[in-house]
Amino acid sequence: MSLEHLVIDNIRRIRKEKGITQERLAEYCGTSASYIGLMETYKNVPKLSTIERIAEALNVPVQAIFAESADSCAQTDARASALRSRIKQEVMRGLESSLDDALKVL
Repeated sequence: MSLEHLVIDNIRRIRKEKGITQERLAEYCGTSASYIGLMETYKNVPKLSTIERIAEALNVPVQAIFAESADSCAQTDARASALRSRIKQEVMRGLESSLDDALKVL
């Protein structure tokens, strides 16, 4: 699948999942309904600036528009959350060790 088709398929899928019509999406993005219709039938390829406006209108991160599957964004979020947790644990261990050392001096 080409990147163009992936982006357009994701836009259409997310729009439908959110129950947003082509007309409403066009209104939110400041474009015409015919542009959205042509885009969703692969006759128009949106510019990056248009993709940004569409993502904002759909209330999704731009990465969701480029994701290879609906799970890709969720997996990315889960990995980021796990990484934050590990970093937090490491920082806490370091603070506890420093505090223990400081208390020994007293």
